[in-house]
Amino acid sequence: MSKNSDNLQLVKYCEWKKCNNKGIYRAPKNRECLREFRWFCLEHVREYNKNWNYFSGLSQKEIEKELKADFTWHLPTWPMNSKNNYGINDELGILKYKNKNNKDNKDKNNKISKAFKKLNLSLDSSLQDIKRQYKVLVKKYHPDANKYSKSNNKLIEINDAYKTIIDNY
Repeated sequence: MSKNSDNLQLVKYCEWKKCNNKGIYRAPKNRECLREFRWFCLEHVREYNKNWNYFSGLSQKEIEKELKADFTWHLPTWPMNSKNNYGINDELGILKYKNKNNKDNKDKNNKISKAFKKLNLSLDSSLQDIKRQYKVLVKKYHPDANKYSKSNNKLIEINDAYKTIIDNY
């Protein structure tokens, strides 16, 4: 073997149309294939990254779902020490606690709907709308902004309603 054959390496070229520069910078192909790359020169990888939007084509609800899944690195989760499944991952629902008259679910749904009413929201409000309305009401009824003692009680009700909604969102 000669010395020249020992130094041979695969040269990647920029994937941008009509570009013959070396492609030494990688960029993901798309949202579904983040570990598959396209190769560009410095100028074109900057252009590609500037125009790339990870969330393009997704609705607001899909974006919120994606962001929520990011908290657990897109791994499956389940509640621990729950009354319903005794701390066991019961995917088939075999151990699920059943309430004969379903009173607990009705009370819970009633409490959630009252919480939405206290915040002047509809039941189909997005998480962004809920947070925005909560901030508006807190600023309006904060004791520092009001001299009346009733505003403190109203603020407590707003906080309770917000917590109820967020815990069940």
